[in-house]
Amino acid sequence: MEETKLQYKLEVFEGPLDLLLSLIAKNEIDIYDIPIALIFDQYMAYIKKMQTLDMDIASEFIVMASELMLIKSRMLLPQPTVDGVEVDPREELVRSLLEYQRAKEEAAYLGERYQRFFGRFTKETDEVGIDKTYVADQQSAYLLEALERILKRIRLDENMKNDDAAKTLKHIITQRPSSVGERTGVILKTLREKREQSFMEIMLTCRSRSEIIATFMAILALISSQRIVALYDENDERYDPTIRITDLGDSDDGDTESAYEEA
Repeated sequence: MEETKLQYKLEVFEGPLDLLLSLIAKNEIDIYDIPIALIFDQYMAYIKKMQTLDMDIASEFIVMASELMLIKSRMLLPQPTVDGVEVDPREELVRSLLEYQRAKEEAAYLGERYQRFFGRFTKETDEVGIDKTYVADQQSAYLLEALERILKRIRLDENMKNDDAAKTLKHIITQRPSSVGERTGVILKTLREKREQSFMEIMLTCRSRSEIIATFMAILALISSQRIVALYDENDERYDPTIRITDLGDSDDGDTESAYEEA
């Protein structure tokens, strides 16, 4: 009957520093205060197991064993001092262990990222061309200048100051506020008939501050939706741009809340 040989399984390490970190972790040792005698004995025990199993021992393991033996012997002697501070013979070993530990952690992180992303492919960003269908340069500053001139011209603030409190309150209560949607419909309907109209002409149709604000907001919304365009003359000191319609549809906007929502 054939004899069965005993099978030994020995943990494999990537190098002597990897083995030392494993021994430090198993013994729950502070890496900054390594008991060299204990670690050296366990390290040599691992080397002997490798020899028992007829495993090839890498030269780096032998070199580390000699360094541990040297550190162990130095710790038995009085330590030299630098600027009054004793030099720890373990200092260089600790530095090497910390650097190796950091590199090992980074390698594990990169390995995990590789496993997650190695099968993915990137796609170049699509270049979006410039939309040249709407090239008019819209300057809001011109519209604001024109609005200020209109407010000064109709002098709503001055009229309000001249009214007494009772008349002012009655005016606020009885007047129906204008909506932006309603003014949007009015503007579109007028421009479909006339094709274009000056900003001043549009605003002078307003009968109250509420209508002025609603009309101005409607013009901005229509410009933003590209249903109208504001044309400017830099030589015009009145800052009175021409409002031209780009939407020539025949639909009647009626009450036009829907027209404002489209804008």
